[in-house]
Amino acid sequence: MLIFLILLAGALIAADLYVLLRARARSHADAAHTPTADFGLILGTAKYVGSGGLNRYYQYRIDAAVALWQAGKVRQFVVSGSGLDNTPSETVCMQADLVAAGIPETAVWQDPAGLRTLDSILRYRQSFPQHSVCIISQPFHNQRALMQAQACGLNAVAYNARIIGVHAGWKVHLRERFARLRMWYDLLRRARPAHSTAQVPIRQYPTRHGM
Repeated sequence: MLIFLILLAGALIAADLYVLLRARARSHADAAHTPTADFGLILGTAKYVGSGGLNRYYQYRIDAAVALWQAGKVRQFVVSGSGLDNTPSETVCMQADLVAAGIPETAVWQDPAGLRTLDSILRYRQSFPQHSVCIISQPFHNQRALMQAQACGLNAVAYNARIIGVHAGWKVHLRERFARLRMWYDLLRRARPAHSTAQVPIRQYPTRHGM
């Protein structure tokens, strides 16, 4: 049992460091110095936490997207998250908040079947394979998403949304360590998204406010 735990800890550390080092050069924290991209891909999360309060991970991603738009670094957005069964829908909420911040409705596309990070990346590639993309999320999330995007042949960079301290978000950070191991398994077996874009297309929707 002890040997297993040591091997597991070693695998987690190795996966974490490799992703961190590979993604560093293509991750940006300053909107003014972020390369211009055709699309900003905002990775989804629930707008509200279980207690009913606003999810700061969500709000900081919206803030980051608005900063990129105001800096002229992206021309359109794909908001990708769980929008098929969730109430409220992650993608509906993201579009409403982007539009409320001054981004035109015509510049926002919804991917309601971005059920997990790899699905968001693969479905973006199915819809916009020739278009550059700037992934928008917290740094730890962006690092993994960049690895997946590079493995898929996408021209991708990332813009880091404001972080939440480890103390406040320790469960998320712990889950990320195991998600990085799962990433290798998914890439090696050439995993496919749960829903193809033929089944659930990435498209534009009317904005629904009051979410």
